Amino acid sequence: MLRILTGMGALAALLTLAAPAFAAGVGCGGFKDAMLKDSGDLKAEFVRPLVVSRGGGSGLDSYDLVTRAKIDGVLRCQGESFVSFEAKIAMPADGDLIARFDAVQRAALISALGWAPARVEKRVREMAGEAADYLRASEERGDVAVSGKVEDHLAGAIDVGLIWTRADRTFIVLPNE
Repeated sequence: MLRILTGMGALAALLTLAAPAFAAGVGCGGFKDAMLKDSGDLKAEFVRPLVVSRGGGSGLDSYDLVTRAKIDGVLRCQGESFVSFEAKIAMPADGDLIARFDAVQRAALISALGWAPARVEKRVREMAGEAADYLRASEERGDVAVSGKVEDHLAGAIDVGLIWTRADRTFIVLPNE
């Protein structure tokens, strides 16, 4: 089960909860292909980054998302098994970048779930509204870690997290056990 945590290790903790297999038979290659097809005018690509590490490494295959926008993204797989997808933008951002970030979220959900675009559009807007409300409330309370966090367990197949802070917005997709 996905747990949205507070503090510096929230994203790392989310990634450690990822299950080894992706539900509904969509593997890593299927997700990549669908994501690229559904990304529209972003001209998205997944590329293998150069990783330098000491020791044996993590055992995961990572693919960086490259787009025409300033969106950082990474897809993690273990062989053909989907482990996680994460996209992030720095804030403040202009309306065009935010629209492109929303497009990446929609493409990821369509790729992961096979939902109709209108259904995905509605869910992306709902999650953004909830994250904005939680961020506003966090600021009003004067929380030490000011953030708006939303999680959703979709179709029994994936967990989705949206984390907004003053510095960035992060969207995470994980397989659900």
